[in-house]
Amino acid sequence: MMKPRLTIFDEPLLYTEGLSKLLSQSKIFNTIDICNSHEHLFEQLKLDPPEILIISSNMLMLTDIFRLVEDITSTNKKIKIIVIGNSYDMIDIRKLFNKGIKGYLDKNSRYDEFLKSINILLLNEIYICDNAKERMINFISSEEGKHNPHIKEPLTRREMEILKLICDGCSSKDISEKLFISINTVETHRKRILLKLNAKNSVGIVKYALENHIID
Repeated sequence: MMKPRLTIFDEPLLYTEGLSKLLSQSKIFNTIDICNSHEHLFEQLKLDPPEILIISSNMLMLTDIFRLVEDITSTNKKIKIIVIGNSYDMIDIRKLFNKGIKGYLDKNSRYDEFLKSINILLLNEIYICDNAKERMINFISSEEGKHNPHIKEPLTRREMEILKLICDGCSSKDISEKLFISINTVETHRKRILLKLNAKNSVGIVKYALENHIID
């Protein structure tokens, strides 16, 4: 399998160059390029588009990021975009995923989580950082308190706990061990969660939580 190419769209700050060097040492990527202007970025996307593109919020307003993601995904659907945001709220993160990003990290995400996000994207899955997932769980809880009409009935505290573990990528076996309950009980909870959220299956539950009507 060929190593992917990476482009980082950000100001040429020390941390960007440092990140580039760290990633070079990880030997995940074939090449790593840094673009610091729209012209440079679109020229590269046209001539030699990378497999993965990182867009930082350092040099762009959120509305500009929305527009940029839309422009890129309209012509380069195969590029996997990761946005490094400034602790955006769940509505904005959902909007970014709807526009076509595949990964979201907060600025305070750690390097090991960054590597994890890359590996997950290379498996054709989506990634949302732990901080954002925590905000998503809290958001869902508060929305239930408002009697969200799209949820058939509120998730119980135990179901919220299991939803969070599913978002963390835990299997039914992992969940049963963490919560000291049987696998059958976990499976029953899973089915009830999927039914309540009107989701078809538990694969990519985070994606369903974002794309379905859990978050308005």
